[in-house]
Amino acid sequence: MSRKQRLGDFLRDWRGPRDPNQVPGFTAKFGHRDRLGITQAEMAVLTGVTEGWYRRLESGRIERPKSEWLERIVRILDLDEAQRHTLFVYARGQVPPPLYRPSGAVDPSTSALIQVQPWPAYLSDSAWDVLLYNAACEKDWPWMKHGINVMIWALTYPEARLQLINWEEDWAKPMASQLRLAAAEQPENRRLAEVVAEIKERDRVAARLLTDDLTTVTHPDGDRRWLYLPGHGDEEFEVTFRCFAPLSDRTQRLMLVVPSDYPAAGLPAGGYPAAASRAMPSTSSNVVDGMSGTPASW
Repeated sequence: MSRKQRLGDFLRDWRGPRDPNQVPGFTAKFGHRDRLGITQAEMAVLTGVTEGWYRRLESGRIERPKSEWLERIVRILDLDEAQRHTLFVYARGQVPPPLYRPSGAVDPSTSALIQVQPWPAYLSDSAWDVLLYNAACEKDWPWMKHGINVMIWALTYPEARLQLINWEEDWAKPMASQLRLAAAEQPENRRLAEVVAEIKERDRVAARLLTDDLTTVTHPDGDRRWLYLPGHGDEEFEVTFRCFAPLSDRTQRLMLVVPSDYPAAGLPAGGYPAAASRAMPSTSSNVVDGMSGTPASW
């Protein structure tokens, strides 16, 4: 059996035990699933290709598929480092490229502040590369662990369009505006220029928004937006973004994603029952000491 034919065995083995309800955007597209496993047709939709194209991958009939597509498979199947390595070797005959690692330092006290938040919280730099995130972020945004830039994910990745409700108007346009303005303000920021160029290359809609749209947004602080969360079926959640910048380093952004009806729900932080209104459930029980500083994207 050839290397590429063997790839199908690995992919079927990884698809079988995957809980589809934990894949961002899955239940919004396909509904709640009472059994484990993701089909080839579902993998095709989630990774942005046709079913026939995905079947060709598992049957070993695609020569050197693009790395970006393989990275989508890594996220959807939640592959670990060894599995990612295996995927690239069997699909492309080479080891995977190293993930981008931002160089910004995070003060230990800032890290501690992020880790103890009951809601998703993360710290990003001037190019929207995430420096640190807490366990609540990893639970509600599981793709964070794969080291993806926040703007690149939100503006170009297929699952973002499934997870983020009213994607273009409420999410893509204001985020593209932020990115466009930051790039104009910081022409010397090489990493920021790389992010803009990659987004334009990856996605035609995002490229149009960055080039032609006239939305003017400088920050999302206080914005209320709707989305779906893994493990919550097709229930919609409204969240409010709270944004802060350390006075000692304005290139860093501290982001908190808070339930929009808190504290109106009359419940303490960490006390949201599953059926409480349409607010994001707290994940405070998952915030742990010593959370890794692995870069992610939110």
